Amino acid sequence: MTPRRTALAAAFCLALTGCGINMPDSGPVHESTATGLSQEDQPASINPPGPKKGDTPEEIVRGFLYAMQATPPIKTSVAREFLTPEANAAWQPSGMVVYSSYTAPHGYREVTAAADGGTTEVVELLNADETDARGAWLGAASEPDSTVRFPLTLEDDGWRITQPPQHLLVPASWFDQRFKQVSLYFFDPSAQILVPEPVFVPRGGQFASTLVYGLLQRPSAELTEQSYLPPGLRSVVSVPVSGGVARIDLTSDSGDAVLPTSDQSELMVSQLAWTLSQDQTISGFRVSIDGRPVQIAGETQFGTDHGHEYAPYVAGSSTQLYGLLNGRMVGGSAQNLEIVTGPFGAGDYSLRTVSPDLRAENVAGVSATGSTLWLAPVKDTGVEPRALITTGEDLLRPVWDFTGRVWEVDRRASGAEVSYLHHGRMRTVDVPGISGEDVRAFLISRDGSRLVAVVRRDTDDDALVISRILTTGDGRVTRALPADDITDPTDLDGHIRDIAWRTPTSIVVLHPLSRELFQVRSVSVNGATDSFSVTIPDDVVGLTGTPVEGEPIYAFVRSVGANGAPARAALRDLAGSRVDEIDVDPGVTMLSYVS
Repeated sequence: MTPRRTALAAAFCLALTGCGINMPDSGPVHESTATGLSQEDQPASINPPGPKKGDTPEEIVRGFLYAMQATPPIKTSVAREFLTPEANAAWQPSGMVVYSSYTAPHGYREVTAAADGGTTEVVELLNADETDARGAWLGAASEPDSTVRFPLTLEDDGWRITQPPQHLLVPASWFDQRFKQVSLYFFDPSAQILVPEPVFVPRGGQFASTLVYGLLQRPSAELTEQSYLPPGLRSVVSVPVSGGVARIDLTSDSGDAVLPTSDQSELMVSQLAWTLSQDQTISGFRVSIDGRPVQIAGETQFGTDHGHEYAPYVAGSSTQLYGLLNGRMVGGSAQNLEIVTGPFGAGDYSLRTVSPDLRAENVAGVSATGSTLWLAPVKDTGVEPRALITTGEDLLRPVWDFTGRVWEVDRRASGAEVSYLHHGRMRTVDVPGISGEDVRAFLISRDGSRLVAVVRRDTDDDALVISRILTTGDGRVTRALPADDITDPTDLDGHIRDIAWRTPTSIVVLHPLSRELFQVRSVSVNGATDSFSVTIPDDVVGLTGTPVEGEPIYAFVRSVGANGAPARAALRDLAGSRVDEIDVDPGVTMLSYVS
């Protein structure tokens, strides 16, 4: 695990009972593979001992740290034995601090002598990250949460901790073995598309129940996402699975919650379907609210393929490639690129980049000078191109979201200016941490909720940052949240040449290692890295990626001859080997999927 595994962590963390975290402990729960581990791959159970008579303060703290790793399921019953009765009754850990190792800066010697004869031990957690009360991964832990003080007092049965930490403290190796990253699905404000929120959930019997619990907690209050699970509900029991069908029994405090309307039921079931489909052992599910089954058109059992039309990658979006060949727009498969029939296929416009909308009906193009943003149909419809921006200084490749909004970043001398198309004209939006910066590349998620950018920090290093975009149901952008730096501190220093989507919640990042050696890595939109890494011994000029599952992600390789004329162009499949390379016409200067 890297020091910046940023993502929502489904510790969710979870009310506590006297015997442990009240995470659901039975039943399993589109973006990941199987939920659980095979029998031989399951991590060993951890059954830590409680405190022993005669334990020193140092041994009590060490024992407490180990006891927080008790599994399965994740529980705190043994850890509570290291606390005073008063501390045990009050302790409600609401998140996790995940660390690589720990040291005792004060050598576990007494650093504070209290009047009652108590003492304090201090432990420093190394490479520590933390989650908040809801489970959002906050990155590097604060100083009080990474340098933890353990006050102890001497009671009849030995030393006990009087003030335990507010989080569970667990090693990264423990966390990696027992948690996996998936997504919760909520709706955008228009209820037209699902927005995935990456989460880490415990593997095994707690998997499905924890995801249902996460959906019941509602979206983050600072976002404009919507949930159609009625508020005020909780799961009666964990989510059992029988014959591939999960049963979700929800209840309210009153016991007579109002059932959702048919339209609301459709959206609620779609949220659950996309979330539960991440468990390959679940093929269907039933939902009840206060004992009454949720129905859609008289049906009470739903498949995990329900709600395909709300796919975050946009169902029915084009999977063709589009680019420029000798200044003319082309489209098709990697092996068969043809000149489009629309205005940009005629070669009358001097363009340096083009970007079709998600259904490849319209295309935005930037002039070779970087000053003009054009909008035109992809095919010949008789409609002439229209200039959306005419005074740009250095326009980057535009991108589209599902609403038909074109997004653009102008790299002005005064710093980047972000704008989007709404009701026929470009409107500027301030994106703290991106606007006014030296932006080298950017992406917009297809659901329109995230803006990812590469920002040049100094002459040697770039940063990867992300802002959440807040919108209304009619497609208006209300504001953008300050961008978070999701650059992996263990990543290679240096520049980022390009970025592209790999899934709805992850991107691939292109790093030049030398003039003809490049590395491509994958990172979550919340900063979590994964094991995907490819080194390419060739001159890679860009990435061609899409969030559509099953479509190849390419490195675009291009070189010129001694006379400056194009010599070679090819697409390298990042999931394949060197032989999985498709030659394209050397005159092709750019290729991409619809954005």
